Amino acid sequence: MALQINAQQFVSTEQQNRNVFIEEYTGKNCTWCPEGQMVANGIARTYPGRVFLVNIHAGSFSPANYPNLNTEDGTAMVEANQLYSFPAGYVNRTSEYAVGREQWSSYTMEQLAQPAECNIDGQVVIDPVTREATINVEVYYTSNSSKDKNYLTVMMLQDDIVGDQEGGQYNPEQYINGEYHHKHVLRDVVTPTWGEEISPTTEGTLITKTYNYTIPEIIGDPNGTEAVIDNIYFIAFVSEFYDGYQTCPVLNVNELLTVQDVDSANSLLITEIYPASYISCSENNVIKVNVANLGKNEINNMKFETTVNGVTSEFDWEGSLLGQHEMTVDFAVDNLAADNVVTVKIVEINAEPYEGSAVTIEFQAEQWLDLEIDPEVEEETLTIEIAQDKYGHQTKWYVIDSDYNILASGGPYQYLDELGTVLHTESVTLSQDDCVKFIITDSGGNGINNGNGEGSYRVMNSKGDVIIDGNGQFDIETYHLISVKKDDVSIDENVVSSAKVYPNPSENELNIECDGMQEIMIYMTNGQLLENVDVNSDRYLINIKDYISGIYFMKIVTEDGIYIEKIVKK
Repeated sequence: MALQINAQQFVSTEQQNRNVFIEEYTGKNCTWCPEGQMVANGIARTYPGRVFLVNIHAGSFSPANYPNLNTEDGTAMVEANQLYSFPAGYVNRTSEYAVGREQWSSYTMEQLAQPAECNIDGQVVIDPVTREATINVEVYYTSNSSKDKNYLTVMMLQDDIVGDQEGGQYNPEQYINGEYHHKHVLRDVVTPTWGEEISPTTEGTLITKTYNYTIPEIIGDPNGTEAVIDNIYFIAFVSEFYDGYQTCPVLNVNELLTVQDVDSANSLLITEIYPASYISCSENNVIKVNVANLGKNEINNMKFETTVNGVTSEFDWEGSLLGQHEMTVDFAVDNLAADNVVTVKIVEINAEPYEGSAVTIEFQAEQWLDLEIDPEVEEETLTIEIAQDKYGHQTKWYVIDSDYNILASGGPYQYLDELGTVLHTESVTLSQDDCVKFIITDSGGNGINNGNGEGSYRVMNSKGDVIIDGNGQFDIETYHLISVKKDDVSIDENVVSSAKVYPNPSENELNIECDGMQEIMIYMTNGQLLENVDVNSDRYLINIKDYISGIYFMKIVTEDGIYIEKIVKK
């Protein structure tokens, strides 16, 4: 465990923003804890590779019957934090007290936008016969910590422990055939519970640590469960302040590459695939493929076979991937659908055929609102109106970009003594071709329009047009994707002026009246055709209930020419 300062092997020396560590204190007798785990799983999927979870079983809700998931470290943490109500969680340990699942998302966004004082990464090599794990961790400081001593913590976690769980049905993805599949379970803390002291903590410092650790066969006494090596992994994080029983906040966190020490010269494993960003306003995207070289040899070229929504193709990679190291490979995907299935496997390494296992993901591409701007204008200013309800202190909103940087935010607002509404108006300036996500959250979990005042929200463009009109009825959060594009919809055709379209704006239906109608087409503002209807009537009713809120164009083809109307879905 000696401190070494030398050249790094795993950790980046470039300035990065913080990753996020969500600790959920939970127990098998906690009915609403599975819902908390579902919320945390959703956050981790939204920010792939940036959010890391741990479920700590301890306290009165965590009995010692099989499977006993309690640990001494977990018990010490519960007692130190004086936790009595579960589920409870900390996000990068930034709050004085544990916060409810309704607040994890907003805390996560705020942390993801913070520059990290240090980066952390490493590798774990496990001998599957002796169960000996060699854990190498590197910490590199890209700026100075505010404290001259920090604390490094390494945790061992385990997935897929099958057992009972109260309220398991509230998290269907882990509740399978009447049994609950526990994930991210804390099994042990390799370092001291609250971390091992490290220093110096100044910019340019590299700290390396090596831990030799034997993975127990059974963890928990009594009624312990098997520590299945294939389901074991490790995370490491650096925290700053130490007051005798806990360390906070967490400056950065990462999962360590875990490989089994194998004799094979060539052995590759795809550990994860995911979209580069879930904030995308394009049918095209980048898929990231994490590849671990478990063998001894350096890999200089690989051939991947990818299948996207049933269409198979191949792409080649060249470079250097050392033995027992990991890297990320990107490949472009065209014409994503609303629902996507992507499968990737390695079919060749170092110019030799290779039989690799295929990995598949399924994900949804969100529909976005195209915000048209004048071709001569480079920026667009949005006005955001928040009409809070009585519990304004529970409301926050954010505008974030595809790199999860917070461009603008507002709230929390004041608590009102009586039922009522207060209007708050703020603005954010976007650039041409920006793709952003507007998110509004309610830590009470019941939106801002549930009888405690008629709360709502609106987003308007620089012309004063309402592009998003939200009624405030949601649970923990709701969001909208917005794409800033130049207006490229052409209306240089023979335009007739005798059509009527009403009500406009509309939430559900549009009445259309026009002499000699033959065809009705509805376009997004980028010119993408959404609907095409043949008409042989002077009146028509069209349903837009399933459209997302925003601006669209309607083109009506008549016997005498073309009529184009801008319509707004409320």
